Amino acid sequence: MRGRRNKVSLDYLDIQIINLLRKNARLKSSEIAKKLGRPRTTIVQRIKKLEEEGIIRSYTVSVRPDVLGYNYYAYIAIKVRKGLTGKLDQYELAKKLVNESRNKNEAPTIEEAAIVTGAYDIILRVWIRNWEELSRYLLKYLPSIEEIESTETFMVLRKVPDDE
Repeated sequence: MRGRRNKVSLDYLDIQIINLLRKNARLKSSEIAKKLGRPRTTIVQRIKKLEEEGIIRSYTVSVRPDVLGYNYYAYIAIKVRKGLTGKLDQYELAKKLVNESRNKNEAPTIEEAAIVTGAYDIILRVWIRNWEELSRYLLKYLPSIEEIESTETFMVLRKVPDDE
């Protein structure tokens, strides 16, 4: 991870609050207080501290991709070509791929990009509308990028747990 922060000390109550908010970011402080048997003011103070220290960075919405027209889920492993001077490094290439997926309607949506160790350099977690979209991305778009040496795609058959 880029820009590591100082180690922050969390106690059991902080961890309980974080776990409840991870399950449902819309929980009100009064609901959390009731679930944990603590005063609401304590919960409000703890949440504010967690936000100020950057432990809680945002509150997000988790959407069912199939409702938005995405029918397939895949991981695309990318091997970056070594020795290209003046070209994008792994981080910059991953950033480029993510930004372009946000700006191109016919590209898969990259949910996450990670720089990894092992046989590959970048792993993309993508949502795909149809096979044509995936084919264009794998056979035309990615090979057109000079920094990409090769790719391997892993189609997801089922997520565990299934309720996400």
